[in-house]
Amino acid sequence: MFLKRIFFAAGFVLFLVFYTYGKDKSDSILVVLDETIASERIYDQGKEQKLLELKHQLGEYSISEDLHDAYFQLFKEYEAYIFDSALYYAQKHLEISKIENNITWINECKMQLARMYSTFASFYEARFLLNSIDKSSLNQEQAGAYYNSFAELYTYWGEYSSNDEIQKYRSLRETYQDSALMVIPGGSYSYDINYGRNCIDVRKFEEAEKALLPHLSRIDPDTRNYAILTSIIAHMYELKGNTGLQKEYLTRSAIADIRASVKENKSLGLLAYLMLNEGDINRSNRYIKKSMEDANFYNARLRNVQISKILPIIDSAFQKDRENSQKRLQLTIVIIVLLSLFLAGIVFYLFRQMKKLAVTRREVIQANKELKKINSRLSETNRIKEEYIGRFLNQCSIYIEKLEVYRKFLNKKAASHKMDELFEILKSSQIIKDELKDFYQNFDSTFLNLFPGFVEQFNELLTEEDRIVPKQENSLTIELRVFALIRLGITDSAKIADFLRYSITTIYNYRSKYRKKSLVPNGKFEEMIMKIGSENS
Repeated sequence: MFLKRIFFAAGFVLFLVFYTYGKDKSDSILVVLDETIASERIYDQGKEQKLLELKHQLGEYSISEDLHDAYFQLFKEYEAYIFDSALYYAQKHLEISKIENNITWINECKMQLARMYSTFASFYEARFLLNSIDKSSLNQEQAGAYYNSFAELYTYWGEYSSNDEIQKYRSLRETYQDSALMVIPGGSYSYDINYGRNCIDVRKFEEAEKALLPHLSRIDPDTRNYAILTSIIAHMYELKGNTGLQKEYLTRSAIADIRASVKENKSLGLLAYLMLNEGDINRSNRYIKKSMEDANFYNARLRNVQISKILPIIDSAFQKDRENSQKRLQLTIVIIVLLSLFLAGIVFYLFRQMKKLAVTRREVIQANKELKKINSRLSETNRIKEEYIGRFLNQCSIYIEKLEVYRKFLNKKAASHKMDELFEILKSSQIIKDELKDFYQNFDSTFLNLFPGFVEQFNELLTEEDRIVPKQENSLTIELRVFALIRLGITDSAKIADFLRYSITTIYNYRSKYRKKSLVPNGKFEEMIMKIGSENS
């Protein structure tokens, strides 16, 4: 019971150590994001292949309209992938538009360039381009894009500005969003996005959810549009104080950005900061470094500035967490070493106890063997006693009857006054001899009944020429009777002499003679006699 408690305590301590310091904090959607980041190269290779095909097709075009479409396609592919390339094709697009003097194309190109300058934090150039557009020359679709371009410009400008100017640019963004809503057809995706943003700004979250959430099932989750939509929804849940849903939609947005090869992204950096606040330092560090890599790849000045503000905080927390991890690891190692020593002590203690137990078990086994021998001897002794008691009682009864017959015989002689015959009978020892003969014959019979193989086993202890063969069957010689009495446990030579009516010297000589002639060591002869007929012999 004590050892069980020790092992339970040791196991519980180990559980606490590994549970406390090895706890898994990830959930399924973050695991998907981690796997997506690991597979990023595959998505980028798909993007590069598509760009190569578009560039190859570009060399085949000579008609302005075809070139216009080709430059526009290349711009859209590079827009969120590589800033310099996107800017180059936007400018090429503007050049051919000016050559054709197509005001619709020119307006599109100016809005494209304005969006590029906004992402690069060239806000004045972007505003100049947008202000150069004649609003009266815009159709309904372009008017919506025009106001959205201004809203996007002031969104980025607000992110880049100091805290004192944030409200000014937010108000300008909201103004242009309202203007876009006035010209964008109701029920369209663009309308719902702008309306949803406006509802979020004024904290009408239920209206925002109604406008935005239905589009989640309508948009391909591996596209930039899905990344933008989910980032807007994540911002909504951030303002609502629902960190769980904020994290979920930021994660969805980051996954969509990677699968669409969007390097001008924001969600992963925001998610990194959220992971920092939740204490998942390792993920936070990996995500912010991935964001920095994307910003450098895209050459986005605005994103670099934003990330550079967060990176030192996360990096410092990461370094501190690593130091704490090292300390926890050292503590864990110390605990494991102590527990190992403790367990080694227990094992050593158990080993010693098992050795003692083995010794005790051997002693118990030996004691059981001895007890078995004693029980066997007692059983044998009881058997001998029962046999001889029965014979004794029977013999006593016979002797009483013989005495009665002898008494009557003597009485008859005396009554007949045959005194001479009476004296002759009393002087004779024949009756004693006859009784002794019957007595020894009875002894032999009883003994051989108890130990039927005694003569054979006794002779096996002697050489061939010294073996004893009784003259009559079921009888013993004088020498055999001596050793028969020893087998019955009567080892005193004086008692044996009285029983057999021989001198002590004669009995001693018999015992000495056969000890010397035996095949076993001198001191073991009578010990072997004692084992004849025994169950353990």
